Amino acid sequence: MEAHLTAIRIAAAALALVLTGASPAEQGVDATLKRAFAGYFRESGNNGGDWDQPVFSAETTKLIRAWKRHNGGELTGLNSYGWLCECQDWDWKHFKYKRTGLRQITPIRAEVQVRIGPGSDHLLDQRVIMVREGQRWLIEDLFSDSAPQGVKAAMRKELREKPGE
Repeated sequence: MEAHLTAIRIAAAALALVLTGASPAEQGVDATLKRAFAGYFRESGNNGGDWDQPVFSAETTKLIRAWKRHNGGELTGLNSYGWLCECQDWDWKHFKYKRTGLRQITPIRAEVQVRIGPGSDHLLDQRVIMVREGQRWLIEDLFSDSAPQGVKAAMRKELREKPGE
């Protein structure tokens, strides 16, 4: 009976994918982006910085913890703005983002293009590398005008520097 129910669940999930036209990668990537940007649609934003959101891979989360311990409460170039909006301020009533591209590199790695509008007419383009861990797609690295080599490279650079200098 349990095997029969499992087969029905798999068939229903497959049918849902066919009907929506979205691949499992697209659905997982979009769910993570929705979680990542959720705070920008509220006046109060997220609790903590973008780096505190549960949308990063295990490897990136480990690097973030080391980076936060290293810097303590010191303001650095990397924690002076929101990574996901490349901004310090945003208009929560007019904030928008859109996934403009998705290229699945391997079954567990994807490159995602995202266009962000922090509320002004200015639009920002980002490249996000995502990895699948279990059933979730998570952010492995984020490339933007503020972090052209990626936020991971920027964190590693700040880890080599003395905080406060």
